[in-house]
Amino acid sequence: MRVSVLGSGSSGNCTHITTKSTCILVDLGFGLRSLERRLYQAKLHKAKVDAILLTHGHTDHVSGVLPFLSRHQVPVFMNQGTREEVLELQSIDRWESFGTNSPFSVGDLQVEAFTVSHDAAEPVGFRFSAQGICGTLVTDLGELTAQVMRKLSGCDWLILESNHDEEMLKIGPYPWHVKQRVLSKFGHLSNQKLSAFLTHHFDGQATHIFLAHLSRQNNDPKIALDNASNALSRHFPLFAKSCKLHLTHQGKPSIVLDL
Repeated sequence: MRVSVLGSGSSGNCTHITTKSTCILVDLGFGLRSLERRLYQAKLHKAKVDAILLTHGHTDHVSGVLPFLSRHQVPVFMNQGTREEVLELQSIDRWESFGTNSPFSVGDLQVEAFTVSHDAAEPVGFRFSAQGICGTLVTDLGELTAQVMRKLSGCDWLILESNHDEEMLKIGPYPWHVKQRVLSKFGHLSNQKLSAFLTHHFDGQATHIFLAHLSRQNNDPKIALDNASNALSRHFPLFAKSCKLHLTHQGKPSIVLDL
């Protein structure tokens, strides 16, 4: 399984996942030219996309879907809530409905969609497995519920939100009502909340963790990395170095993980 986060943040989100016979995009929140540039940068441009999976209907996750479909006829997997929330998505002919908390497959890739806490219609995270490799992608959520944490166990890789530093957000330029929304259980996960998970609940199995959806205004990559690294060291002082942390970016792809 190969995984690369082609872009992550309020300017656009997309993750590229391939197996021996299947290639999918999870979300697509930027245009064709930007997608093509990122695929070339990651050296993933030769893979033919078989499907798009959508986590929820916010613009930074779906704005590039229709332009992509104008050139590439692939099915779009989304739940009913996401489809009903976004008018443009209702014009898609080739779409596949999945039930939240019900497994489905795309080629040889097994997928589980699970509920997350965010201010969208029926938002989900995804757990993927193929050829004995398992990973979970979960961003755009305000809290890590017990159900979400169960989906994060037993994985080889994780893509987890580390959106903001709580103190930076509180003293930053956002209006107070926006700060309240981001900090709420329907907002975005902070460095501190992610660190609490890594300190107290992470099972230590994943050898690669991507820190995703970092805010440009209310976070700093070094702060996010330090928080996560220190949390791993507290929880697994002898084995923290065996888990590699990877940054994701709004303007360029992450590393390509090959497991």
